Amino acid sequence: MIYKTEKPAILMLDSGLYFKGIGFGAVKKVSGEIIFNTIPGSGYVELLTNPTNKGKIIVCTYPSIGNYGVPAKLRDEYGILKQFESDSIHINGLVISEYCDTPSHYESIKTLEEWLIEEDIPAIQWVDTRRLTQYLVQNKTSMGILQVFDQNSKPNIQALREEAKKLKNLNKRNLVEVVSTKKVKTYSCENSKATVLIIDLGVKNGILRVLLKKKMDIVIVPHNFYYNNIMELRPDGILISNGPGNPKIYSEIVNLIEKLLNTETPMMGIGLGHILIGLAAGAEVYKMKAPHRGGRTTVKNSTNQCYITYQNHGYCLKSLKENGFSEYFHDKDDGSNEGLIHKNKSIFSVLFNPEGSPGPLDVRDIIFDKFIESIKVKK
Repeated sequence: MIYKTEKPAILMLDSGLYFKGIGFGAVKKVSGEIIFNTIPGSGYVELLTNPTNKGKIIVCTYPSIGNYGVPAKLRDEYGILKQFESDSIHINGLVISEYCDTPSHYESIKTLEEWLIEEDIPAIQWVDTRRLTQYLVQNKTSMGILQVFDQNSKPNIQALREEAKKLKNLNKRNLVEVVSTKKVKTYSCENSKATVLIIDLGVKNGILRVLLKKKMDIVIVPHNFYYNNIMELRPDGILISNGPGNPKIYSEIVNLIEKLLNTETPMMGIGLGHILIGLAAGAEVYKMKAPHRGGRTTVKNSTNQCYITYQNHGYCLKSLKENGFSEYFHDKDDGSNEGLIHKNKSIFSVLFNPEGSPGPLDVRDIIFDKFIESIKVKK
Protein backbone atom coordinates (compact mmCIF):
# COMPACT_ATOMS: atom_id res chain seq x y z
CA MET A 1 0.00 0.00 0.00
CA ILE A 2 1.18 3.54 -0.80
CA TYR A 3 0.37 5.92 2.02
CA LYS A 4 -0.65 9.55 1.56
CA THR A 5 2.72 10.77 2.84
CA GLU A 6 4.57 8.72 0.23
CA LYS A 7 5.14 9.44 -3.44
CA PRO A 8 3.47 6.94 -5.80
CA ALA A 9 5.61 5.64 -8.65
CA ILE A 10 5.07 3.49 -11.74
CA LEU A 11 7.53 1.55 -13.89
CA MET A 12 5.79 0.91 -17.22
CA LEU A 13 7.37 -1.42 -19.79
CA ASP A 14 6.75 -1.07 -23.52
CA SER A 15 4.89 -4.41 -23.46
CA GLY A 16 2.25 -3.00 -21.11
CA LEU A 17 3.56 -4.85 -18.04
CA TYR A 18 3.94 -2.42 -15.16
CA PHE A 19 5.03 -2.29 -11.53
CA LYS A 20 3.64 -0.07 -8.80
CA GLY A 21 5.89 1.16 -6.04
CA ILE A 22 6.93 4.01 -3.79
CA GLY A 23 8.93 6.78 -5.36
CA PHE A 24 12.03 8.46 -3.99
CA GLY A 25 14.52 10.82 -5.50
CA ALA A 26 13.23 13.37 -8.03
CA VAL A 27 9.54 13.80 -8.90
CA LYS A 28 9.93 13.24 -12.61
CA LYS A 29 9.10 11.10 -15.66
CA VAL A 30 11.90 9.49 -17.68
CA SER A 31 12.22 6.84 -20.37
CA GLY A 32 15.01 4.54 -21.43
CA GLU A 33 16.19 0.99 -21.89
CA ILE A 34 15.60 -1.04 -18.73
CA ILE A 35 18.56 -3.21 -17.71
CA PHE A 36 19.46 -5.11 -14.56
CA ASN A 37 22.69 -5.20 -12.57
CA THR A 38 23.76 -7.74 -9.96
CA ILE A 39 26.08 -5.56 -7.87
CA PRO A 40 25.93 -6.36 -4.13
CA GLY A 41 24.91 -3.81 -1.50
CA SER A 42 28.06 -1.81 -2.22
CA GLY A 43 29.00 -0.36 -5.59
CA TYR A 44 25.91 1.68 -6.42
CA VAL A 45 27.87 4.96 -6.40
CA GLU A 46 30.15 3.61 -9.12
CA LEU A 47 27.20 2.06 -10.96
CA LEU A 48 25.24 5.31 -11.17
CA THR A 49 28.24 7.37 -12.31
CA ASN A 50 29.51 4.90 -14.91
CA PRO A 51 29.19 6.54 -18.37
CA THR A 52 28.54 3.10 -19.89
CA ASN A 53 25.10 3.27 -18.25
CA LYS A 54 24.16 6.55 -19.91
CA GLY A 55 20.42 6.81 -20.51
CA LYS A 56 19.54 3.50 -18.84
CA ILE A 57 16.91 2.71 -16.22
CA ILE A 58 18.84 0.41 -13.87
CA VAL A 59 17.24 -2.44 -11.92
CA CYS A 60 19.34 -3.55 -8.92
CA THR A 61 18.85 -7.22 -8.10
CA TYR A 62 20.35 -6.87 -4.61
CA PRO A 63 17.45 -6.53 -2.13
CA SER A 64 18.58 -3.38 -0.26
CA ILE A 65 20.29 -0.33 -1.74
CA GLY A 66 21.50 2.83 -0.01
CA ASN A 67 22.94 1.23 3.11
CA TYR A 68 26.23 3.16 3.15
CA GLY A 69 25.02 6.49 1.79
CA VAL A 70 27.08 8.66 -0.55
CA PRO A 71 30.64 9.90 0.10
CA ALA A 72 31.99 13.40 -0.47
CA LYS A 73 33.36 14.26 -3.90
CA LEU A 74 37.04 14.34 -3.00
CA ARG A 75 39.70 14.49 -5.70
CA ASP A 76 43.16 12.96 -5.79
CA GLU A 77 46.41 14.72 -6.69
CA TYR A 78 45.47 14.54 -10.38
CA GLY A 79 42.04 16.11 -9.87
CA ILE A 80 40.20 12.81 -10.43
CA LEU A 81 37.25 11.98 -8.18
CA LYS A 82 38.26 9.19 -5.81
CA GLN A 83 35.08 7.11 -5.44
CA PHE A 84 33.07 8.12 -8.51
CA GLU A 85 33.48 6.91 -12.08
CA SER A 86 32.61 10.35 -13.47
CA ASP A 87 31.48 13.78 -12.28
CA SER A 88 27.73 13.07 -12.38
CA ILE A 89 25.03 10.40 -12.43
CA HIS A 90 24.48 8.97 -15.91
CA ILE A 91 21.47 6.70 -15.47
CA ASN A 92 17.95 7.99 -16.21
CA GLY A 93 16.25 6.15 -13.35
CA LEU A 94 16.73 3.59 -10.58
CA VAL A 95 14.58 0.57 -9.69
CA ILE A 96 15.14 -1.34 -6.43
CA SER A 97 13.41 -3.67 -4.02
CA GLU A 98 14.02 -1.73 -0.80
CA TYR A 99 15.67 1.61 -0.10
CA CYS A 100 17.73 2.14 3.06
CA ASP A 101 17.10 5.71 4.22
CA THR A 102 19.35 5.49 7.31
CA PRO A 103 22.84 4.74 5.93
CA SER A 104 25.78 3.94 8.17
CA HIS A 105 29.33 4.62 6.98
CA TYR A 106 32.08 6.90 8.26
CA GLU A 107 32.57 8.47 4.80
CA SER A 108 28.87 9.11 4.12
CA ILE A 109 27.80 12.75 3.94
CA LYS A 110 24.31 12.29 2.45
CA THR A 111 21.68 9.68 1.66
CA LEU A 112 21.19 8.14 -1.75
CA GLU A 113 17.84 9.93 -2.06
CA GLU A 114 19.42 13.32 -1.33
CA TRP A 115 21.98 12.66 -4.06
CA LEU A 116 19.29 11.60 -6.54
CA ILE A 117 17.28 14.75 -5.83
CA GLU A 118 20.38 16.91 -6.34
CA GLU A 119 20.95 15.37 -9.77
CA ASP A 120 17.24 15.18 -10.71
CA ILE A 121 17.04 11.38 -10.98
CA PRO A 122 13.78 9.51 -10.13
CA ALA A 123 13.75 6.13 -8.38
CA ILE A 124 11.20 3.53 -7.33
CA GLN A 125 11.27 0.95 -4.52
CA TRP A 126 9.07 -1.99 -3.44
CA VAL A 127 9.36 -3.54 -6.89
CA ASP A 128 9.62 -7.31 -7.36
CA THR A 129 13.06 -7.05 -8.94
CA ARG A 130 13.46 -10.83 -9.28
CA ARG A 131 10.36 -11.11 -11.43
CA LEU A 132 11.38 -8.05 -13.42
CA THR A 133 14.90 -9.41 -14.02
CA GLN A 134 13.49 -12.72 -15.24
CA TYR A 135 11.28 -10.81 -17.66
CA LEU A 136 14.23 -8.76 -18.95
CA VAL A 137 16.29 -11.91 -19.59
CA GLN A 138 13.42 -13.59 -21.44
CA ASN A 139 12.72 -10.56 -23.64
CA LYS A 140 16.28 -9.32 -24.35
CA THR A 141 15.35 -5.64 -24.61
CA SER A 142 12.67 -3.65 -22.83
CA MET A 143 12.11 0.05 -23.16
CA GLY A 144 10.03 1.72 -20.53
CA ILE A 145 8.93 4.73 -18.54
CA LEU A 146 9.63 5.44 -14.89
CA GLN A 147 7.52 8.16 -13.29
CA VAL A 148 7.58 9.37 -9.72
CA PHE A 149 4.53 11.46 -8.81
CA ASP A 150 4.04 14.00 -6.08
CA GLN A 151 2.06 12.99 -3.00
CA ASN A 152 -1.23 14.42 -4.28
CA SER A 153 -1.19 12.90 -7.76
CA LYS A 154 -2.81 9.69 -8.96
CA PRO A 155 -1.04 7.72 -11.70
CA ASN A 156 -2.85 7.28 -15.00
CA ILE A 157 -1.89 3.72 -15.89
CA GLN A 158 -3.59 3.64 -19.29
CA ALA A 159 -1.95 6.88 -20.41
CA LEU A 160 1.48 5.58 -19.40
CA ARG A 161 0.82 2.28 -21.17
CA GLU A 162 -0.05 4.05 -24.43
CA GLU A 163 2.97 6.31 -24.13
CA ALA A 164 5.31 3.37 -23.48
CA LYS A 165 4.04 1.54 -26.58
CA LYS A 166 5.16 4.46 -28.72
CA LEU A 167 8.71 4.56 -27.41
CA LYS A 168 11.22 4.53 -30.22
CA ASN A 169 14.15 2.18 -30.09
CA LEU A 170 16.45 4.18 -27.87
CA ASN A 171 19.34 1.87 -28.79
CA LYS A 172 19.79 3.91 -31.97
CA ARG A 173 20.93 7.01 -30.11
CA ASN A 174 24.58 8.05 -30.30
CA LEU A 175 25.32 8.13 -26.59
CA VAL A 176 29.09 8.18 -27.04
CA GLU A 177 28.98 11.74 -28.38
CA VAL A 178 27.12 12.74 -25.21
CA VAL A 179 29.63 11.30 -22.71
CA SER A 180 32.88 11.74 -24.63
CA THR A 181 35.16 14.66 -23.82
CA LYS A 182 34.81 17.69 -26.07
CA LYS A 183 38.47 18.69 -25.83
CA VAL A 184 41.87 17.09 -25.33
CA LYS A 185 42.75 16.45 -21.67
CA THR A 186 46.14 15.52 -20.25
CA TYR A 187 47.33 13.97 -16.99
CA SER A 188 51.02 13.82 -16.11
CA CYS A 189 52.73 11.89 -13.34
CA GLU A 190 56.24 11.95 -11.89
CA ASN A 191 58.76 9.50 -13.33
CA SER A 192 56.48 8.71 -16.23
CA LYS A 193 57.29 5.56 -18.20
CA ALA A 194 55.28 6.35 -21.34
CA THR A 195 52.23 8.16 -22.72
CA VAL A 196 48.90 6.45 -23.32
CA LEU A 197 46.35 8.08 -25.61
CA ILE A 198 42.75 7.25 -24.68
CA ILE A 199 40.01 7.50 -27.29
CA ASP A 200 37.21 8.55 -24.97
CA LEU A 201 33.97 6.67 -25.57
CA GLY A 202 32.94 7.19 -21.94
CA VAL A 203 36.11 6.35 -20.03
CA LYS A 204 35.76 5.54 -16.32
CA ASN A 205 37.84 7.28 -13.68
CA GLY A 206 38.97 3.87 -12.48
CA ILE A 207 40.92 3.34 -15.71
CA LEU A 208 42.67 6.68 -15.31
CA ARG A 209 43.62 5.88 -11.71
CA VAL A 210 45.20 2.56 -12.67
CA LEU A 211 47.24 4.03 -15.52
CA LEU A 212 48.50 6.94 -13.42
CA LYS A 213 49.37 4.60 -10.56
CA LYS A 214 51.44 2.59 -13.02
CA LYS A 215 53.29 5.77 -14.07
CA MET A 216 51.63 6.33 -17.42
CA ASP A 217 51.02 9.86 -18.68
CA ILE A 218 47.55 10.17 -20.22
CA VAL A 219 46.18 12.09 -23.18
CA ILE A 220 42.38 11.83 -23.57
CA VAL A 221 40.92 12.73 -26.97
CA PRO A 222 37.30 12.99 -28.21
CA HIS A 223 35.59 10.05 -29.89
CA ASN A 224 35.65 11.87 -33.26
CA PHE A 225 39.34 12.79 -33.17
CA TYR A 226 40.98 12.41 -36.59
CA TYR A 227 43.52 9.69 -37.35
CA ASN A 228 46.17 12.21 -38.44
CA ASN A 229 45.73 14.19 -35.23
CA ILE A 230 46.22 11.04 -33.17
CA MET A 231 49.40 10.09 -34.99
CA GLU A 232 50.76 13.63 -34.67
CA LEU A 233 50.64 13.20 -30.89
CA ARG A 234 52.95 10.16 -31.25
CA PRO A 235 51.44 8.12 -28.41
CA ASP A 236 53.36 5.16 -27.01
CA GLY A 237 50.11 3.23 -26.68
CA ILE A 238 46.43 3.68 -27.52
CA LEU A 239 43.51 2.63 -25.31
CA ILE A 240 39.97 2.55 -26.71
CA SER A 241 37.71 2.97 -23.71
CA ASN A 242 34.44 1.61 -22.42
CA GLY A 243 31.26 3.44 -23.37
CA PRO A 244 27.48 3.29 -23.85
CA GLY A 245 25.17 2.48 -26.71
CA ASN A 246 24.72 0.06 -29.57
CA PRO A 247 28.12 -0.81 -31.15
CA LYS A 248 26.51 -1.19 -34.58
CA ILE A 249 25.91 2.55 -34.96
CA TYR A 250 29.51 3.65 -34.41
CA SER A 251 30.79 3.10 -37.95
CA GLU A 252 33.01 6.20 -37.95
CA ILE A 253 34.88 5.00 -34.85
CA VAL A 254 35.24 1.56 -36.42
CA ASN A 255 36.75 3.17 -39.52
CA LEU A 256 39.24 5.02 -37.31
CA ILE A 257 40.20 1.81 -35.54
CA GLU A 258 40.73 0.04 -38.89
CA LYS A 259 43.40 2.62 -39.68
CA LEU A 260 44.98 2.32 -36.23
CA LEU A 261 45.18 -1.47 -36.57
CA ASN A 262 47.53 -0.97 -39.51
CA THR A 263 50.05 0.93 -37.37
CA GLU A 264 52.66 -0.57 -35.06
CA THR A 265 51.37 1.29 -31.98
CA PRO A 266 50.42 -1.00 -29.07
CA MET A 267 46.67 -0.93 -28.55
CA MET A 268 44.17 -2.08 -25.94
CA GLY A 269 40.37 -2.00 -25.83
CA ILE A 270 37.97 -2.23 -22.89
CA GLY A 271 34.20 -2.85 -23.05
CA LEU A 272 32.77 -1.02 -26.03
CA GLY A 273 36.34 -0.48 -27.20
CA HIS A 274 36.80 -4.26 -27.35
CA ILE A 275 33.69 -4.72 -29.49
CA LEU A 276 34.67 -1.94 -31.88
CA ILE A 277 38.13 -3.47 -32.33
CA GLY A 278 36.37 -6.74 -33.15
CA LEU A 279 34.13 -5.05 -35.71
CA ALA A 280 37.16 -3.38 -37.27
CA ALA A 281 38.78 -6.82 -37.51
CA GLY A 282 35.78 -8.30 -39.33
CA ALA A 283 33.78 -9.89 -36.48
CA GLU A 284 30.02 -9.59 -36.03
CA VAL A 285 28.13 -8.33 -32.98
CA TYR A 286 24.87 -9.50 -31.41
CA LYS A 287 22.67 -8.41 -28.55
CA MET A 288 22.80 -10.93 -25.71
CA LYS A 289 19.69 -12.61 -24.35
CA ALA A 290 21.17 -12.66 -20.83
CA PRO A 291 23.51 -9.65 -20.53
CA HIS A 292 26.50 -9.78 -18.21
CA ARG A 293 26.00 -6.99 -15.69
CA GLY A 294 27.57 -7.28 -12.27
CA GLY A 295 30.46 -8.76 -10.32
CA ARG A 296 31.83 -12.21 -9.61
CA THR A 297 31.71 -13.41 -13.22
CA THR A 298 34.37 -15.94 -14.23
CA VAL A 299 36.33 -15.76 -17.47
CA LYS A 300 38.85 -18.25 -18.79
CA ASN A 301 41.82 -17.64 -21.10
CA SER A 302 43.32 -19.89 -23.75
CA THR A 303 45.50 -21.68 -21.15
CA ASN A 304 42.46 -22.45 -18.95
CA GLN A 305 43.34 -19.93 -16.25
CA CYS A 306 40.22 -18.49 -14.61
CA TYR A 307 39.71 -14.95 -13.32
CA ILE A 308 36.89 -13.30 -11.40
CA THR A 309 35.73 -10.17 -13.22
CA TYR A 310 33.24 -7.31 -13.14
CA GLN A 311 31.18 -7.04 -16.32
CA ASN A 312 28.68 -4.58 -17.73
CA HIS A 313 27.70 -5.35 -21.31
CA GLY A 314 24.67 -6.37 -23.32
CA TYR A 315 26.44 -6.94 -26.66
CA CYS A 316 29.00 -9.55 -27.66
CA LEU A 317 31.15 -10.56 -30.63
CA LYS A 318 30.57 -13.62 -32.77
CA SER A 319 31.87 -15.09 -36.04
CA LEU A 320 35.44 -14.22 -35.12
CA LYS A 321 37.43 -14.21 -38.35
CA GLU A 322 41.17 -14.67 -38.40
CA ASN A 323 42.56 -11.33 -39.64
CA GLY A 324 45.44 -11.91 -37.24
CA PHE A 325 43.20 -12.14 -34.14
CA SER A 326 42.26 -15.03 -31.90
CA GLU A 327 40.12 -15.35 -28.77
CA TYR A 328 41.86 -14.16 -25.62
CA PHE A 329 39.13 -14.81 -22.99
CA HIS A 330 35.70 -16.40 -22.92
CA ASP A 331 32.98 -16.53 -20.29
CA LYS A 332 33.14 -19.73 -18.28
CA ASP A 333 29.35 -20.07 -17.98
CA ASP A 334 27.96 -19.38 -21.46
CA GLY A 335 31.13 -19.51 -23.57
CA SER A 336 30.64 -15.99 -24.97
CA ASN A 337 33.67 -14.04 -26.12
CA GLU A 338 35.37 -11.83 -23.51
CA GLY A 339 38.60 -10.87 -25.21
CA LEU A 340 40.67 -10.71 -28.42
CA ILE A 341 44.41 -10.80 -28.99
CA HIS A 342 46.44 -10.25 -32.15
CA LYS A 343 48.86 -13.00 -33.08
CA ASN A 344 51.65 -10.74 -34.32
CA LYS A 345 50.99 -7.20 -33.10
CA SER A 346 50.76 -5.74 -29.60
CA ILE A 347 46.97 -5.42 -29.78
CA PHE A 348 44.44 -7.01 -27.43
CA SER A 349 41.10 -6.18 -25.85
CA VAL A 350 38.75 -7.36 -23.10
CA LEU A 351 34.99 -7.04 -22.78
CA PHE A 352 34.99 -7.10 -18.97
CA ASN A 353 36.14 -4.21 -16.74
CA PRO A 354 39.69 -5.06 -15.58
CA GLU A 355 40.16 -1.90 -13.52
CA GLY A 356 37.50 -2.90 -11.00
CA SER A 357 37.60 -6.69 -11.06
CA PRO A 358 37.98 -8.57 -7.75
CA GLY A 359 39.60 -11.88 -6.95
CA PRO A 360 42.80 -13.46 -5.60
CA LEU A 361 44.31 -13.46 -9.09
CA ASP A 362 44.16 -9.74 -9.76
CA VAL A 363 43.15 -9.50 -13.40
CA ARG A 364 43.50 -5.71 -13.18
CA ASP A 365 47.29 -5.93 -12.90
CA ILE A 366 47.52 -8.79 -15.38
CA ILE A 367 45.68 -6.85 -18.09
CA PHE A 368 47.18 -3.41 -17.57
CA ASP A 369 50.71 -4.75 -17.02
CA LYS A 370 50.43 -6.65 -20.29
CA PHE A 371 49.50 -3.42 -22.05
CA ILE A 372 52.32 -1.47 -20.41
CA GLU A 373 54.85 -4.21 -21.16
CA SER A 374 53.87 -4.11 -24.83
CA ILE A 375 54.51 -0.37 -24.80
CA LYS A 376 57.95 -0.84 -23.24
CA VAL A 377 58.84 -3.48 -25.82
CA LYS A 378 57.77 -1.15 -28.62
CA LYS A 379 59.81 1.75 -27.20
